[in-house]
Amino acid sequence: MRNQKQSRMLRVMALVFGIAFAICLLPNKLVKADVVTLAEPKDAAQTVSVEDGVRVEWTKVTGATQYFYSYSADNKTYTAEAMTGNNGTDNFVNIVNKTWKAGTYYYVRVRAFNGTKYSAYVTVKVATAPKAPAYVKETAADSSSVTLSWAASEGATGYCIKFGATAADAKDIQTITTTSCRLTGLKADSAYYVAVYPVKKVTDKFSASMNFVDNAKVITMGGPVTGLKLYDWDVKSNLVMLQWSNATKYESGYQIEIYKADGKTCVKTYTVPGKRSCMKVFKLKALKNTPFQYRVRAYTNLAGKKSYGDWSAFAYAIPQADVTATKVSNTSVKLTWDKVAGAKSYTIYRATSEGGKYKKVATTKKRSYTVKSLDTYKDYYFFVKANKITIGGKARNSTKLSVNNNLNVFIYKYQDEVTND
Repeated sequence: MRNQKQSRMLRVMALVFGIAFAICLLPNKLVKADVVTLAEPKDAAQTVSVEDGVRVEWTKVTGATQYFYSYSADNKTYTAEAMTGNNGTDNFVNIVNKTWKAGTYYYVRVRAFNGTKYSAYVTVKVATAPKAPAYVKETAADSSSVTLSWAASEGATGYCIKFGATAADAKDIQTITTTSCRLTGLKADSAYYVAVYPVKKVTDKFSASMNFVDNAKVITMGGPVTGLKLYDWDVKSNLVMLQWSNATKYESGYQIEIYKADGKTCVKTYTVPGKRSCMKVFKLKALKNTPFQYRVRAYTNLAGKKSYGDWSAFAYAIPQADVTATKVSNTSVKLTWDKVAGAKSYTIYRATSEGGKYKKVATTKKRSYTVKSLDTYKDYYFFVKANKITIGGKARNSTKLSVNNNLNVFIYKYQDEVTND
């Protein structure tokens, strides 16, 4: 009996040992239950902005069947979650909230869903587009630059400047944080288009912006004025007339500076208002019988003040001598004239008819000259030119200008007087 029990025990042990040995011969693998973790949305970022709304997009998550979003003004208190469009399958969301303020930061968070599990949230900082500035105006200009100024836009972190010859070809040229800028390297006497877009920076790749204010006619000043000319100088009345070409397109007027002959001392500045102005008439006591230099530049009224173009080169003006005559005999007269400052000599010219051809009589360093061999009861016409006056670095002569500078002489046989017209 005892042997039978021992025999059964040995058989059981053999069976157990065999099972254990068989298990040891199976592949050495540990079987675990699958653990599924749903990835959060990647590359979530704002892509569009309006004054009261934003658009946020992200990369589709593998395994996700839907997406949910909510938003907040302070990144603390969020709205109830809602599905994106198309029953939550859209991997973007457009949010418009009429209570949102333009140019303000908000927060949007999104997460993916696969039917049983949610991913972690992804929070995106967004911004609404600032409102357009109230104005943009040109405040100053010269022949190669313009200075612009505009109203601040609430919430803007900067302003994008769009600039070009016209609106059609205007391009973004710079973004700045101030409310004014100076644009250089422009063409003289030209009109340009400018637009200012306020922006609110969200990331290095995106700034909220939509609205703008523009100015379709920003102008540069003209280049140097040309065509300067001493049109006339009546030396008897000291009435001077200066002339120039008014080729500038956008001028409001011109400025003239009168200098002494050395070109170093400005004795008078004149302003000639009016578009297409081209002449200045004036009397200046300091210029009596005195050569001078002058220059002209155009100006345009911008923002209540004048912006100027380039100065012309200096031009010069030399007066003729103011001559009178006294009778010496029935056939001769003595011509006398006032000194022209800086003149080294004087040349006398004579014609025998009004408007006739003048011929040289003589040149003298004195300020008088007796003309002989004249006929009584005959008209003669004289003028005196001042010579070799150093002005503008050169020796120059006066030129014949006003007919009022001509002296009409008529000798009466039995009278001491001669005509001095």
